[in-house]
Amino acid sequence: MKKRTKKKTRDSNLAQKHRDLLKFAAMMQDSHANYVILGVENQMEVHYAMPVRNMVYDALQYDKQVAMIAADNRRNKRFSSETMRNNGEFLSGFLRTDKILPVITLTLYFGTEPWDGPLSLREMYDINDSKLLDFVPDYRVQLIQPMTLSEDDFEKFHTSLREVLQTIKYSVDAQKLTEYITQNERMHRLDLSAANVINTVAGIGLEIKQDRGKVDMCKAIEDLKAESRAEGREEGREEGHTKGRAETIEQTVAMLRNMKIPKETILSELQRTFSLSEEEADRIYNAK
Repeated sequence: MKKRTKKKTRDSNLAQKHRDLLKFAAMMQDSHANYVILGVENQMEVHYAMPVRNMVYDALQYDKQVAMIAADNRRNKRFSSETMRNNGEFLSGFLRTDKILPVITLTLYFGTEPWDGPLSLREMYDINDSKLLDFVPDYRVQLIQPMTLSEDDFEKFHTSLREVLQTIKYSVDAQKLTEYITQNERMHRLDLSAANVINTVAGIGLEIKQDRGKVDMCKAIEDLKAESRAEGREEGREEGHTKGRAETIEQTVAMLRNMKIPKETILSELQRTFSLSEEEADRIYNAK
């Protein structure tokens, strides 16, 4: 019995590590702090079994809490005649007065396409019998989808998560995304982790330079623009050079042909003067 309990706890711990984020959170209610365990799942793509996935994570966390409380009860020998009400408490290790913390899992969806997956366990069933479903427990996904949030919704976020979510929403419109980043004062001192998420999710391709753990996204945008302009000028120069060289070769071929110079001599001259291969010289000659 002990081995089974240990294995179950070990498996729970192993599976729990797959969560993207798990931490305790204090929520105020009637001037008293009520603690919950907050889990966060980050999704780049729609997960069509998300209700089951989150439900398993939550169940494992509840199982872990019960196992930890039971282990603590046994370790501190709380099964005295004064505290123990029945044999069920002794067998389970969980006292009637013991309580667990609620687990809340939030799913953050970073995709730009609308979430079209199920948001409840019942949506995954292939049955519509309401009488039968009355006996089946449901489980709902708490989804945060930036593309559907309003400006008022964004104001509810007070950390750099606000900038991450808004950037995702505007990532489908390059002009609006640029305006948002360059006109937002908070973007001048953004957390490095948030800057990296924005850079990856929005596919901007910025060179992230940090200053004491902070990133100036506005300057990064301006640096990217300057680099693009420089590349454009360089490409223009290269294109002009290539075009000018082609025209010079064509003019040379035309001049030599007008002078009745033999083909073999013209080809040899093209290869020597313009460093062309025999095939390239022959192709240019026959094109005129």
